[in-house]
Amino acid sequence: MRFDQLIGALVVGIGLSVAWADPPLPPAGYRWEPDPRFSDEFDGCSLDTTKWYDHFPTWRGRPPAKFLPSSVSVSDGCLVLRASRLPAPDGPFTIAGGAVVSRSSEALYGYYEARMKASRISMSSTFWLNNSGHRVGSERHSQELDIVETVGGPQPEPEWAREWNWFMHSNTHYNVRHRDGRREHVSKGGKARLDTPAGEAFHTYGAWWVDANTIHFYLDGKYVFTVHPSTKFSPTPFDQPMHVNMVMETYDWQPAPSPEDLADPARNATYYDWVRAWRLVKVAPEN
Repeated sequence: MRFDQLIGALVVGIGLSVAWADPPLPPAGYRWEPDPRFSDEFDGCSLDTTKWYDHFPTWRGRPPAKFLPSSVSVSDGCLVLRASRLPAPDGPFTIAGGAVVSRSSEALYGYYEARMKASRISMSSTFWLNNSGHRVGSERHSQELDIVETVGGPQPEPEWAREWNWFMHSNTHYNVRHRDGRREHVSKGGKARLDTPAGEAFHTYGAWWVDANTIHFYLDGKYVFTVHPSTKFSPTPFDQPMHVNMVMETYDWQPAPSPEDLADPARNATYYDWVRAWRLVKVAPEN
């Protein structure tokens, strides 16, 4: 069922499934309206390239994983990002990762959610928003909103990351690049424990970006915590629009997946059942 068809069924009160969850209760005088620019049910046989890039336009990836369009596919109602070993090293890259990025960079205040099952290898599975920044005097300021970052495979090291597959990790990052090349950043985040590890079941990860200073996070349709981004560099740090991203990547702190894991199709893919976005609109007053 297409997103607009599903919304129609929701409105008339039919066709609900266990995978569907309403957005949070809207404020008085407002209602939620679906935003198709950042929503997809992935029911076709290929990625909708009018809506999404099959790579990250401004980033090759973090070594050793490089983003390749060949890692991206749509099948059985899911967006699939599948990691693999490169046939030959490409500079610092030895692994193919995957990224899907919205063509629109106008995601602003609203509710964003994705139903995702992480891979079970030592690579991250993520759903996040970011922008390339805007000028503030001679500086360039940019933002990143990580709705979820998780690693579905067990992490033997480092010790502090051994239970990463049991958590929804969320974060806000504010970055400043100075004219002389210096970079500063500040982060604030939170986490919530899953009832099933991220690589063993689908979970719905959501964030209500309320305003420039407030973001509520939701796990499987339930509120779990609120983050107020740092105001160190701006009194209204999250007031700029962003892209929406679904990415499978490597971190610089985690061991790279083994060749055996990369070759195992039962373990090496992250699945996105759907991604949905909503924006608040005022309710028309009754006559």
